[in-house]
Amino acid sequence: MFWSPSLKELGTTRFTINEILLYLPSLAKKISVPEALLRLELDLLPLTIYEKDSYQGQITEATKRIGDRDPKDVDVLALALTLGCPLWSNDHDFRGTGVVLFTTASLLKHLELEML
Repeated sequence: MFWSPSLKELGTTRFTINEILLYLPSLAKKISVPEALLRLELDLLPLTIYEKDSYQGQITEATKRIGDRDPKDVDVLALALTLGCPLWSNDHDFRGTGVVLFTTASLLKHLELEML
C-alpha cells in the first residue's frame, strides 16, 4: 500500500487487492474471525484502488528495483514511483528501492506527531 501524506490517501493496486482477497479465507480461519467481517473491514478502508494502466510507465523501473526479490511487489512499487508517495508495508523487500518506507509502527508514530 502507499500512503500520500499530502492527499491523506491510502492506495493500492488491483493486483494487491486481488492477492488479499485470495488469502482472506485462510487469514479468517487462522485468526478465528468470520471471513465476511474481514471483507467488510477491507471494504470500509478509505482506499483508492489503482488499475495497472495508471502506473504502467514505471513497471520496468520497479522490476529493476525489486523484481528479483519479490515479483509480486512490482506493481505496488511502480504505483509508489508513479505517484511519488511513500510505501506503507512491513515487507523488508522494499528496503533499498528508493522510496520512503513506513512500517505500521513508524507510520503510526508519524501520524501521532503530525496530530500534535
